[in-house]
Amino acid sequence: MVEVPEHLLKRAAEARARLSGVAAPGDGGEQAAPAAPAGWPAAGAVRPPAGRSGVAAPGAGGERAAPAAPAASPAVVPAPAPAAAVPAQPPVKVEAPVAPYVTAALQRKTIPYWVIPVLLFLPIWAIYYVGYLERPPADPEGLLFEGGEVYAEVCASCHGGTGSGGTGRQLSGGEVLLTFPADAAGYDGLAGHIAWVVNGSEQTELVEGPVYGDPARTGVDSPRTVGSFGAVMGNFTESLTVEELTAVVYYERVAHGELDDETAAFELEVLEEFVHINSEAGVGNLALGVSVAEVSAQLDEARAAVAAAQDEVAAG
Repeated sequence: MVEVPEHLLKRAAEARARLSGVAAPGDGGEQAAPAAPAGWPAAGAVRPPAGRSGVAAPGAGGERAAPAAPAASPAVVPAPAPAAAVPAQPPVKVEAPVAPYVTAALQRKTIPYWVIPVLLFLPIWAIYYVGYLERPPADPEGLLFEGGEVYAEVCASCHGGTGSGGTGRQLSGGEVLLTFPADAAGYDGLAGHIAWVVNGSEQTELVEGPVYGDPARTGVDSPRTVGSFGAVMGNFTESLTVEELTAVVYYERVAHGELDDETAAFELEVLEEFVHINSEAGVGNLALGVSVAEVSAQLDEARAAVAAAQDEVAAG
């Protein structure tokens, strides 16, 4: 074994002291050398021969140095576990505020379903209801319809379109029936009405006298006298046929005189028979100057024929 010189050991100790920061021993006394770093031989130790490792060189006293302890391996620090993934929270949906009127509409009670068909059939029911309440329209071919056309063409200019009067007397509001009543005792109002339209003011005064209409008439300006209103009533004996004259008389009594339904229906049958009697006799126009009594006699004949027909229907 080769012995390491002392001065080399000393230099090595000083070098180790410089590296470790511990002062080397002075000349005044021996100081134990600090422990050599791992892998370095201890002071006085003999470096192992080349090719040998892990065996310390023998010291100066012939003793073999203890083998150097193996360097401690660094502690293995486990890697921190990855943090658990936090699930993403869904975005919070902010509801828009609801207007008060919308809330009220949503909370309002709805119409029951059964009301819908009722409302659908309500107009149909109303049509039927009104149809039963109103008087059926005049027959376009009947006396009432024809009388309305004649009145509008001939009479409305003096008596007014609604019979309210003008240069001629008022007929509406029942006035015409006060002068020519349907049920006066001792006076045939229907015959007097026809004779008045046929003759007019002048001829009526010549045939009947100054009073025309019902002598027992009550109310303002009663009884009626020829010329009391100022305007002169013309005659229509030539301008109107029997049918046209009868139709306009019937129209005035129903539309302006407000004749009740039962009487209006009876007078309609009588006047239609009156027209038929004159047609059978070949009379196209009633003669100027015909008296109330003569017209009444023809109407009585028509009334008798109507009554006989009604009795026959009743007998069945």
